[in-house]
Amino acid sequence: MNLSPSNGDDLQRQRRRDRGPVAALLGHRLLAVDRAAATVEVEFRAEPHLFNPMNVMQGGFTVAMLEQALLDAVAALADRPHEAATLEMQCNFLAAIGPGPLRCRAGLVRQGRSTAFVEARLFAGDGELAATATSVVALTAAAGD
Repeated sequence: MNLSPSNGDDLQRQRRRDRGPVAALLGHRLLAVDRAAATVEVEFRAEPHLFNPMNVMQGGFTVAMLEQALLDAVAALADRPHEAATLEMQCNFLAAIGPGPLRCRAGLVRQGRSTAFVEARLFAGDGELAATATSVVALTAAAGD
């Protein structure tokens, strides 16, 4: 998967944003913000503590990674700062995920006054498409706005 060009200021500002302990648990790292394509690129780590007894990543962690990337897209690409909360999310599991780095591309498809529609694709270390998600996110004014 090729990384999209980033606006360095957008990328640095978004990297400083607090994502909480779950992002750390998932090995989250924001790689790129591409405003022209309305996408973000994110890396995660599929580590053994996220696996089920069949030695593949448990589906709930796959969903958590996709949701994190979807919310990253809203935070980085919305027309003004918002607090964002997932209202609805649909995930499709396409392939088992083994250990190693994962890449996710998430995009802001459409934004209204109070909601946004976002989508994401999660790729295994070998580049295989492993899962997809779409989501509707509630938007409220960020603290201080």
